[in-house]
Order: sequence, then structure tokens, then C-alpha cells
Amino acid sequence: MATATSTLILSDLSGMPDGPLPDRDAIDDWSIKSFDDYFTATARHSARMFAERAAECEATGRWMKDWHSSRHMAVLSLLAGAEQAAPVEDRPWHAARLDAYAEQFGLRGWHRYTDLRGKHCIQINLIRTREDGEQGRHYVHAADHMHGPLRFWVIDRDTHRTVYRSFTSRIAQQWIDERESPH
Repeated sequence: MATATSTLILSDLSGMPDGPLPDRDAIDDWSIKSFDDYFTATARHSARMFAERAAECEATGRWMKDWHSSRHMAVLSLLAGAEQAAPVEDRPWHAARLDAYAEQFGLRGWHRYTDLRGKHCIQINLIRTREDGEQGRHYVHAADHMHGPLRFWVIDRDTHRTVYRSFTSRIAQQWIDERESPH
């Protein structure tokens, strides 16, 4: 039954921001607005393609890549692609779909952020469900020597923040094992 509900969420593309298809002939050599309109139409078209593929992937399994470990991973990747590709004014519609899908299945292991250039990005790490608990939430990162003696960092996949630092990778892994073990 969960699949039928998720299909309804994703297959309902009504209300998707729409606009004209990209048309290179509409670009005026001297008009910045014509370039902006073209790039907005291109971004909107890309976002629409990702959203349609997410709906189709959830319904039929099409658009799954070899590296996707599950249908949830494939659909989440496509929904994230739609949100990232969308123009700024359309992003809330796509973000709401991604949030609804992730909430419905309790998917964790992804987060939004802004990169150094100010671009909106979505990082998908190890996708976990509610049933997985905290297993796989953290990983050890070995920083270089300039970070001092505490060079083994434990990174949280859900927030992409450093949550613990240690002298050795073994202590860092022990910290992870204690936090992620089902009690």
C-alpha cells in the first residue's frame, strides 16, 4: 500500500511550475533579459524532466541506474535533481515533493546545502529508512596532519557536520559503534 500512496504523490504533477520551452531563436544579441528567459526556461524544462522521471521510476522502476541500491535511492536522486535544476522561483514546489517522499518512507542520509559559489545543492549519502535506525549514519574521515592530533573526524551523513574528533581511527570507529548499535 505504501507504493500506491507514493505513486499518487509523485504521479500528480499538477501544479508543477510551467513555462515556455527553451527557444534559442528568442535570444536577442543585446538583451540580458532574453538570456535570462532562455536559461530560466532551460532550467524549468530540466526540472520537469527529472520530476517526470521520478514519477515513472516510482511506478515502473525505469530510470534506475546500476549504482542505485534501491528504488528509493533512484527516486530520491531524481527528485533531488529536479529541485537542483529548478529555477529559484520554482524550487519550493520541487522541495515539497522531495520532503514529502522522504518523510513518507522515513528516508535519511541526505541534506541540502549551499556550496562555496552560493549554488543550491543536495547531497545524497547512504540512504537509510526508519527501520535501519542509526546504522550507517556516521563515517570516519582522516583529516590531514595540519588539523593537529585530533585528525580522525566522525562525520554525520544526515547533517554533514563533524560530531566527534579522535587521535586514532579505532577510537573514532568505537564511538560510531556505540552510537549506532541498537540497544
